[in-house]
Amino acid sequence: MTGPEFILLRPLWLIGLPLALAAGVLMARRADGMAAWRAVVDADLLDAMRGRGWVSAPRVGADPWLLAIALALICAGLAGPASRDSQAPVLRNTNTLMILLDLSPSVTEGGGFDDAQAALARLVDLEGDRPTGLIVYAGESFLASVPAEDPGVVRGLIAVADSATMPVGGSRPDRALIMARGALQDAGAMAPDVVIVSDGGGMGPEAVDIARQLAAERVRVSAIFVPQDAAPYGMPAAAPGTLAAVAKAGGGRMVEATELSALGTLLPERRDPQRDVPDLRALQYRDLGPWLAALALVPLALLFRRRQT
Repeated sequence: MTGPEFILLRPLWLIGLPLALAAGVLMARRADGMAAWRAVVDADLLDAMRGRGWVSAPRVGADPWLLAIALALICAGLAGPASRDSQAPVLRNTNTLMILLDLSPSVTEGGGFDDAQAALARLVDLEGDRPTGLIVYAGESFLASVPAEDPGVVRGLIAVADSATMPVGGSRPDRALIMARGALQDAGAMAPDVVIVSDGGGMGPEAVDIARQLAAERVRVSAIFVPQDAAPYGMPAAAPGTLAAVAKAGGGRMVEATELSALGTLLPERRDPQRDVPDLRALQYRDLGPWLAALALVPLALLFRRRQT
């Protein structure tokens, strides 16, 4: 988890700084406590009363400003100036990536599967700091890898996938999306992404509806379209429009597997919600506020200094 080197943990306390200054100005103007006596007592009598100690001398000098400085230091300390703690624990990345790889015959035998594998290898490299899992599907779905922090696990599985991997034919992306939802919930993902790699086969209303539900749950669904050189015999032609509709419903976008340069824009960075939790954010910083507030003891001590009469 990264972040700025210096932050304020409780910035609203900075409102107290101008209030402390205003308090200092007000107290300085009213520092002469003898003003009310002078209005009703003769000057000579007032001097005599002061000589006998019956009336305290007016409080003048730096006292109001010392109090204002003390208040300002306390407010600045309560604002929580903090520097990044190099010894802080590193929090687990919860921006999980789940890849759904279509291994139906129309994809693996359509002439574009090598491009799909190359695109996925590139995507895994680009998102290498994210826990990544893999689901392969055709007529049925199988969890090939739970989200792992080692990108080599998923990269190796993608490299060996082929037309003989799946025991059944067909194409049911809706079932793969449902499985992805369960896997992400089990992983405790906070801001996850699902990427479907397909030629668009089987992308019916069910898949669109599930993608829309995932988007409502903060799961972004994107897609990598696998073009065909020619549709295999007896297999449906590629349908990029239906795949794009699923990505749109899931709040994501679609790129083509042959456009490796576009993969960098497929998954724009999203902020992990856990970074905004105050308690977790505070763990990453050393709070310097108590030390700054402690400096207020210096001007406060000067307020209690012994005075000459």
